[in-house]
Amino acid sequence: MKTRVAHSWPLPFLLGSLVLASPSLAQDDSPYAYPDDEQDDSRPRRPASGDDSPYAYPDDEAEPSRPSRPRRPARPDREMSDEFRQAAEGDEEEQDFKRLAGLDDPNTGVAFELLGGAMFLSSARGQLLGDAQPAFGARFTWEYGRLLNSEPLRESLWFDVRYTYVGQRDGTALIIGDTRLHYATIAPAYEFLFGDSTDYGFYVQAGGGIAYEHTAIESGGKVTPVDGVKSLIQYGVGLRGRSQLSAASNVRLAWRVEAQRFRRGYQDDTFFGASAGVAF
Repeated sequence: MKTRVAHSWPLPFLLGSLVLASPSLAQDDSPYAYPDDEQDDSRPRRPASGDDSPYAYPDDEAEPSRPSRPRRPARPDREMSDEFRQAAEGDEEEQDFKRLAGLDDPNTGVAFELLGGAMFLSSARGQLLGDAQPAFGARFTWEYGRLLNSEPLRESLWFDVRYTYVGQRDGTALIIGDTRLHYATIAPAYEFLFGDSTDYGFYVQAGGGIAYEHTAIESGGKVTPVDGVKSLIQYGVGLRGRSQLSAASNVRLAWRVEAQRFRRGYQDDTFFGASAGVAF
């Protein structure tokens, strides 16, 4: 029986492969990092081992900042200067500029007043003013300056539609004349206000109208009527006020103290009186 001797040449190759082989390292026990976890930075971070500090949330890492106010887009200085120039010149075709005059004023500029006073009728006896007779009437006032969209003229320009009545009875034992005069006028006015945002002012006024005169002449028990219409010119001055009655209402107390003159033909009648009413 023959025994086969094992060859010893494979042993050096086996030892060499063990020396050249890389050592096996211990693997990391941390959890596997998925792609979603690597991209999402808003999740709370796990503290290092041995650290008891709480999770660092994104709100805790950065200091809270005040919300920023939206900024307007910057405009060139030349463009802004052109807008101011167009607004000052009132060029509404080249720029979109809305006038705001009167948007905060709830009043309409309309007033109704009752008036009374003394009318000095022109007399043939040559008095300085004439014969004083009681007179009364009414008027409607409208501040048409509100249509002009101009703040200085809103309450300074207005006009009256006025009616005034006066009667006179005079004569002798044989002849008596009973005269009735009816004045109807339209007179624009300009008011000089006593200050900004005030309801009082001084005004000048001038206009025109007609005067209807009815006279009944009684002689010897017989009455003869005489009627006539004459054109007239009205002009005068006065003080005007619109006192506020309540903060919760637009109704105001409108009042005036005035001196007016009515020239009918060659005769001049002078009125001194006052009026009061309501303004809206």
